[in-house]
Amino acid sequence: MSENLNDLEMAKKRDHKIMITDEAINKVPRVQYKEIPETEYDNLRELARQVLQISKDENDSNEVAVTYSLQSAQLIEKGERYLGIALGAEHDVDPLSDSTSYHLIRASRDCVVLVLHNHPSLSAFSLSDIQFLLRYETVKLMVVVTNFGNVSYLVKNSKYDFEKAVVLLNEAIDLNNKAKNIKI
Repeated sequence: MSENLNDLEMAKKRDHKIMITDEAINKVPRVQYKEIPETEYDNLRELARQVLQISKDENDSNEVAVTYSLQSAQLIEKGERYLGIALGAEHDVDPLSDSTSYHLIRASRDCVVLVLHNHPSLSAFSLSDIQFLLRYETVKLMVVVTNFGNVSYLVKNSKYDFEKAVVLLNEAIDLNNKAKNIKI
């Protein structure tokens, strides 16, 4: 707990992106995701590590999105791709900019898609992240891994209600727009 508070304090003092280290990649935890089969936990941990590794090696520690299908075994059998990778900038990434990710998110009907991406600024979820999660019904889980290796996630469960979610998002956007400073 004190480590997370320490990371938060360090983040508040920084006005620049945090470069990814091997230590951060190695410390990505194994998360027990609600509503996701336990058999996927290790895969998701490895994917979160890969998001950071790709960001570090190929994208100057900027945002990277990996789109992964929980139906990977069936897609492999059909000779289809089950993993997409999109490279972004320091403060955003568009998973749909990658053709495989686009296909998984837009063309899937009975497929659950998970979108993982990193945040160089160490924040959890942006309003854009939440809007993306709400917009695409095939996206069941969104995971954010910070450049320190901390993981946060949002998942749609069986009680998910699109209309209520949109109302909450609009309230959050209004509060964000009315804020006079970053703390508010």
